[in-house]
Amino acid sequence: MIAQLISFPISVILFIWMLRIKKNDPFPKGSVVKMLITGALCTFGSAIATILLALLVALVSMGPADLASLLSLLTNPSAEETASILERIQAASGQPTLLRTLVNVFLTAAIVEEVLKYLAMRLCLRRPGMVKTRMDAVVCAAIVGLAFQVIEDFSYAGSIATALVRAFTPFHFVFGVVMGYYYGKSLVTGSRTDGVKALLIPILIHGLYDFSLQCPSIDERYLIFSLVVMAFMLAFTIYMIVKLHKWSRDGTLAEPIIERTRNSAPKDA
Repeated sequence: MIAQLISFPISVILFIWMLRIKKNDPFPKGSVVKMLITGALCTFGSAIATILLALLVALVSMGPADLASLLSLLTNPSAEETASILERIQAASGQPTLLRTLVNVFLTAAIVEEVLKYLAMRLCLRRPGMVKTRMDAVVCAAIVGLAFQVIEDFSYAGSIATALVRAFTPFHFVFGVVMGYYYGKSLVTGSRTDGVKALLIPILIHGLYDFSLQCPSIDERYLIFSLVVMAFMLAFTIYMIVKLHKWSRDGTLAEPIIERTRNSAPKDA
């Protein structure tokens, strides 16, 4: 709980910073509330999707006989049979391996969470006139990420050390900045490649980080790998915050998107 209480004010500070970046041309208050709500809802959506995916994988591993038994419990539940089926589901999942863990963190965390946040960002920016500059996309995606992070931090049940790392390294905020940067760039360049990067890069970095956290529990020899990735993530977080501060000060991302697209032919790279 201490780590969560530390992370909350950090998220509030970052949220206020995003609003200050937009102080000269602020988003409508209703749109900001929409960003916060959709970001928070993404947390619950990802939790449901994660449970369903994990159950689906386990059921596929069980076989038709156990699957039929499980379906029969829906009409005639029995405590003894339910416990037996749950034990078989757990056994079917097998012991964790590096490959299984890699697939699991991408399917049930990185891909699900980043896709939901991407859709939330697109939904919030659908209103005409919402995206006037590339910075608008960055700020919107960052706010969605912050809302997601606040809810996730208060529901996180990892170790104290991991929770503290999460508190001082607002990864979902950073993923949002990266997502908004490339999405805004795609609106300027007309490049599908930039549009793909807006989703692909956050997924890859997110998956790498989650995978590194799981590795030491499988084999202690991967502890160094985990520490290296965490150091990289800390450096990447600092780098992106510094870059965002620079962009907000020098107006790098403040050029009107409409004017840029008129004067520039669409590119694919």
